[in-house]
Amino acid sequence: MKKAVIALASALCLIAAAIGALFVWEHQSKLSLEAQVEDFLDACGTDATAVDVHGRPYILYAMADSADLTYVDLRLQAGTNKDQLLVHRLSQGHADRLSRFVTFDHPDGDVDPIERADGSFTEAAMINGSTVTFSADTAGDRLQLFADGHRAGQIELDQDVTVKGAAVTDSGVVVELEYASPGCDAAG
Repeated sequence: MKKAVIALASALCLIAAAIGALFVWEHQSKLSLEAQVEDFLDACGTDATAVDVHGRPYILYAMADSADLTYVDLRLQAGTNKDQLLVHRLSQGHADRLSRFVTFDHPDGDVDPIERADGSFTEAAMINGSTVTFSADTAGDRLQLFADGHRAGQIELDQDVTVKGAAVTDSGVVVELEYASPGCDAAG
């Protein structure tokens, strides 16, 4: 009986050690992927304030030397409250696609976003009792936000982007951008 207890205790210790090693490996893999993304951002001169790598298990992505999706918080510019770059499928220093979501502050007044029947946000909001429609466009090196055709905000851009759309949310007016090139010159 004593030998069985010792064997069981030994087996449990080995299993616990293996599980612990797996957790450490998973954490190290995440750190490795974050370092890969940070190297890409540094090479691009991107001013990131936070990096959040998605895609589990990290071990498999790290073994493939590929970060599936990474959310990168960028330095805020005047008039914005969130600026996030999404790096899609970064592998060996090259991204498949870069997209960006810039959230402009709400205009002054009582803002109530207008939602679709499915609960998704639209490009319009009720502001002080009137319907206001938002749009965005690029002009040279600037992204401009418009409210009923009047400029409501702008930020500087470092590269060629396409505006995919605008939506008024509870946190602000979100503009989706798609970079023309997923290379380093695009991520600034």
